[in-house]
Amino acid sequence: MPLSLRNQPFRALYLTFDFVGTVLVRAPLWLLLSIPKSWRPRASWSIKDSFLIQLLRHFISVRSRTCLYKAESNYPIHEEKGVHCVWVDPVPKLIVGDLAIWSRAASVSSKPVRGYWYCKNTSATSNALEMASSGEKILYSLHGGAYTSGTAHPSGTNAKLVRDIMHLDSRINRTFAIEYRLSSDASNPFPAALIDALAGYHYLVHSIGFNPLDIVIEGSASGGNLALALTRYLIDYYGHSDVPELPDVPGSLILLSPWVDILANDETHIEPTTRSWLVSDYMFGPRCPMTNYSKQVFLGPHGIDVAALNEYISPSSRHPLIELDFEDFPRTFISSGAAENLLPQIRLLRDRMVRDLGYDTRGAEKSLRGKVTYHEAAEASHNCLSLPFAIQRDARRGLLAAIGEWLVDCTTETT
Repeated sequence: MPLSLRNQPFRALYLTFDFVGTVLVRAPLWLLLSIPKSWRPRASWSIKDSFLIQLLRHFISVRSRTCLYKAESNYPIHEEKGVHCVWVDPVPKLIVGDLAIWSRAASVSSKPVRGYWYCKNTSATSNALEMASSGEKILYSLHGGAYTSGTAHPSGTNAKLVRDIMHLDSRINRTFAIEYRLSSDASNPFPAALIDALAGYHYLVHSIGFNPLDIVIEGSASGGNLALALTRYLIDYYGHSDVPELPDVPGSLILLSPWVDILANDETHIEPTTRSWLVSDYMFGPRCPMTNYSKQVFLGPHGIDVAALNEYISPSSRHPLIELDFEDFPRTFISSGAAENLLPQIRLLRDRMVRDLGYDTRGAEKSLRGKVTYHEAAEASHNCLSLPFAIQRDARRGLLAAIGEWLVDCTTETT
């Protein structure tokens, strides 16, 4: 990305000309191309959905070129009815093995980070900090944003997402979302986010008293990547004498359009259902500036090539030398959209997890059921639950219904 676009007055000039060009040229063209059904990325999409996906993609592209990212530290501490902010203590004693090696290589250490409690009962904010009751379930949320944007803050799109999921199961009354460090700050490359996610998980188990089996970790996009990395670390090191306070693995995972192969360039495998002049997804395309920028700053001093061989970074890597398995992973719900650019790598993740854990076939005897549930929305783009302006409403409803059914099945099985 041109360095000049990060600085004034070049950024202001670029944004001004881009705004004028979008209003006068791009937007009218996108609208015209969205009118014939045969020209839309999906024939079933409305004119509104087709147009807004183009607008959203362009906005993300411009934001990436001009570095209009907001660091997590720049979000003011905010509390409202049903929302409570806390500081999570650092966990330097839990950083061992490969994680310690990677953190030293990147000059990254564990630091205090913020987390947000979301209560289902908005009139009982004080309940957020209560000790966990026996058998109480909780959603632990890791937001998306390609490790360079997004937030756990109530003003972000993740806040609505976790509220929607929390209301799907009557046994989940609160959610904890960690404000992990973003790599848009050059001092926070991998594994800064993983260390922060570990600190938040440790806080839930040792400070609030949740049983790990009662924790449902939810992660969307890069948050899904982070959820897998956190779970793998817990599996690899739980029970080791070096880290006696390391908690056990969570009870279950929800992975929403997870970004699981950082270096993949197979996005062009997605075929439109029509002869479209428009794109069907707003993120992670081969020419998406945000994707390329996020890869570079997230990997930082480790270098790009590390991602292909590191199972904590790219569990769907196609490199022939990578060795990984999912044998000890918990029950997992994976979602994707048939119109999203990450579909090939998400399907590969599904296949690898099913290989080791089995597919959850509902209706079969519990002893014969596997641990992996997969939902692919036929007409959805990337992480449709986070889309603004009620884009792809039907796909969103279908996904929420599938998650709700899975959650009830999970909680029933563990009670």
